[in-house]
Amino acid sequence: MRRAVAAVAGLAAMLSVAGLAALWPAQAGASGTAAVSRDRSDDAATHSPMVERMLAGDAAAAPVGSRSERSVRAATAAAPLYPVQGIDVASLQHPGGAAINWTDVAEDGYAFAFIKATEGSYYTNPYYAADEAGARAAGLVVAPYAFAIPNYSGGTLQADYALDSAGTLPDGQSLPLIVDLEYDPYAGQDGTPSGSWCYDLTPAQMVSWISAFVTEVQRRTGQLPIIYTVADWWDQCTDSSTAFSADPLWVASAGTSSPTLPAGWTGWTFWQYTASAEVAGISGQTDASYLSGSALELADQVSQSNPTGTSVSLPLSGLDGDPLAAGGPAVSFSATGLPPALSISPVTGTITGTLPAGPAAFDVAVTESAAGLGSVTQDFTWYAHGTVTLRATGNQSDAVGNPVRVRLAASDGLSGCTLRFIATGLPRGLSISNCGMISGWPQAAGEYRVTVHVTDSSGAALGHGKFSWKVTRATGQGPAGHIVLRRDGKCLTELSATDIAIETCNSGSAQRWTIASDGSVRLNGKCLAASTAKTSAAAALELTSCSNGGQRWQLESDAVLESLTSGRCLSDGGSENGSRASAALCVASPNATGSASTPSTSQEWTLPAGPLTAGISGYCASDLRSAGAPAGAVTLQRCSTSAQQSWTVEPDGAISVDGHCLSLPSGQSAPGTPVRLARCQSGADQVWQLAGGPINVQVLSPAAGLCLADPGDRAAARTVLSLEPCVPADPGTNWRVS
Repeated sequence: MRRAVAAVAGLAAMLSVAGLAALWPAQAGASGTAAVSRDRSDDAATHSPMVERMLAGDAAAAPVGSRSERSVRAATAAAPLYPVQGIDVASLQHPGGAAINWTDVAEDGYAFAFIKATEGSYYTNPYYAADEAGARAAGLVVAPYAFAIPNYSGGTLQADYALDSAGTLPDGQSLPLIVDLEYDPYAGQDGTPSGSWCYDLTPAQMVSWISAFVTEVQRRTGQLPIIYTVADWWDQCTDSSTAFSADPLWVASAGTSSPTLPAGWTGWTFWQYTASAEVAGISGQTDASYLSGSALELADQVSQSNPTGTSVSLPLSGLDGDPLAAGGPAVSFSATGLPPALSISPVTGTITGTLPAGPAAFDVAVTESAAGLGSVTQDFTWYAHGTVTLRATGNQSDAVGNPVRVRLAASDGLSGCTLRFIATGLPRGLSISNCGMISGWPQAAGEYRVTVHVTDSSGAALGHGKFSWKVTRATGQGPAGHIVLRRDGKCLTELSATDIAIETCNSGSAQRWTIASDGSVRLNGKCLAASTAKTSAAAALELTSCSNGGQRWQLESDAVLESLTSGRCLSDGGSENGSRASAALCVASPNATGSASTPSTSQEWTLPAGPLTAGISGYCASDLRSAGAPAGAVTLQRCSTSAQQSWTVEPDGAISVDGHCLSLPSGQSAPGTPVRLARCQSGADQVWQLAGGPINVQVLSPAAGLCLADPGDRAAARTVLSLEPCVPADPGTNWRVS
């Protein structure tokens, strides 16, 4: 049993991505959806009735090494095709509230468990947390799965709902989140025609929905989700899309030798072959799946870096590094491209020997093979580095809210990223990459003492340095003008320092607000602040000194302005002149499908037009284009105060400049597609969401599931901006909207 668990743990490492980004806040509406009168009686089930019926006729084969008498008899009658198996469960496996005995499940020979976490954006499995903890404690590798209901709410929202409900981050021992895409279990009951298994969506709409889900999971976790599906559903409902072949596949298919694959995949990672498994520790029957022999894979091997002339011993772990299961085939290893004096053990996969005396880089390929299961090869670079010298870094100085991009360097006789950098004491909001790039947006003023350490893959201390970093308060400069209420076109006005009201717009100084780089809202040298409120009553607004950093506000999607101190939203108190403004509880009403939420009309504002400042220091988005650029192209230019860089975030989700709106090219939404400016009109291709904060945000197109980006972080004027995957740690997809 221990070997089978090690097998899937290796797969978890293979599917994980190093350097995971922090979780993003959930999109608006993720925690509350409209109450609709629909039958959702299938939410306790693992899968749709169609899939369960399809698989129910296949007798469950017990795993190799199972310990119960029943499983031994089953194994004798029908030995499984693949030695590593797992199960998937939902609340249906808890009849009358009965618990699953996960120790019994593990002893019955099962190595992984997929646990239903959510359905749509309205149902959370009440047994998920206990099952996840119990399965882990018993030694199983686990993954949550989200049963998708694409006609209920958007892909981004359902991904957020699942991630928030599961409440876990990938950790090298977990598999990625799974999105369950299959027949509509509520066809004929949810406003769709009976037999409309595709949720009454066109293939293009379905592909767009899946893309939004996949992109959101990758953005928040650093991993592509596993896709669960059925071949005939996929081919019909996505028109045989091949856009998601990079995602690991969990396929449901009846049969005895191999599954039927959907378009886009040439192999599978997991195969759900039965809905009739009888598993020790679980009441009734449940689903069971194989782990594919083609998933035999080395744990993702990062580049190695060690000093020249040193003796090394590097164990490489495969799915098991040993027979995959009791009675399973033996695994063997081989390698090419190793440094001359190194060799690999064909049995254990350990590489030993002495590195050369001079600096050099070696492109290594290690192959893992198992009889009857095929082989797989992993490539990595092995650096033999010389003496390390960390180049001195001068003292740094920046202001709150200004983007930072500082590269540290260390010489070791080799070119490229051959060493690893670690920094402590960085200003809040900044981080350092393994290759020594410090980036981010300073969030708090202060004097910081930074210490940098340089290591290699052994973790040995090879060099260190120190420097100071002074972060000053925001200067108070920024776009200035009216803050306009969408509902009636009136303006936020200072009647007195303690009376902030709504008045007919005019050209007076009492309505000329400045949005500073730190998010403070300023007027005549003072900052807009909200008093602390301990009840649901609206908090009063006042203008106070900015000397303590002021109170900061965050522009959210739908043009809501939220106080980062109180979590309340700027709100008007009525439509009459002189009606007092306040910081009130943020109010949003879910729409009829739960796919989005609409803010209160008293909380939607248009701020002064200002720059879209890039995470690449010194550059802003512009409608200035050079000869040869596509018509309507949006480009990266040196920041200025020109009208070509004065963008307005509209309450309807549009982002406009000089009378034109930021748009997706017609019918295009793939990564690398250039964005464009077009005549403003209502449509999904001109709707953008702001995600992140408190200073830098990502500008997300819900229709594409991608973000506005400087492709490749080029930091060069006239670069055409494009749609790219949303990666929080990537400076090229981060912007300050002010």
